[in-house]
Amino acid sequence: MTRSALCGVLATLALSIPRTAPADPYLESEPREFALEGATRFRTEFPVGKFTLEGDDGKTMRVLIRIDCKEHGTDDCQREARRIRIDHHVSGNQLTLEFEGIKKEIGTPRISVEAHVLVPRTMIAKIEMGVGELHALGMTSDLDLQLGVGELTVKGQRRDYRTAEAESGVGDAAIHAGDDEIHERGFIGHSAHWNDGRGHGLLRASVGVGESTVTLR
Repeated sequence: MTRSALCGVLATLALSIPRTAPADPYLESEPREFALEGATRFRTEFPVGKFTLEGDDGKTMRVLIRIDCKEHGTDDCQREARRIRIDHHVSGNQLTLEFEGIKKEIGTPRISVEAHVLVPRTMIAKIEMGVGELHALGMTSDLDLQLGVGELTVKGQRRDYRTAEAESGVGDAAIHAGDDEIHERGFIGHSAHWNDGRGHGLLRASVGVGESTVTLR
């Protein structure tokens, strides 16, 4: 088992420049790279913010963190950024990422954390997230995505999956798979199922309150 920590998230200071609002400073880390050490599965929990999982042809895991400082000044934002840590460890065939120091604020937090994680597209992945946006794209193996409150989207290829399920406890659930359009809308307990695939992957995208959308082209 090995562990590695991202001790200084801050690497580059830049400014976002929206056209209709004053610029908000943000901090962006240098990409970090972790060896898979034989892992074929990936698991993480992410509390609040925005999380993107992207599959590609790489042979390692790469992690990029961006912190939107919103109303914070630069000094305050840097102090908040230094509290954030990423630990990783490999046990058996599973690589686990652990995020620490991210405040679990509800509503409009003054600091918003975005994580972009790239892994080999064939990895099996399980992600549990509290509040915000959870996105997955380019993966080809089993996916189990769970979001408490917010927006969950998955984009992939029909040829890679055998079944797909989009669930929403309160909100909308939809699957777009070629000519197949499955929608479920309402308040309590909605689930959209697609079982016509010829691939091997099993896909589940579940949100407690919000929208769950799966698109397979």
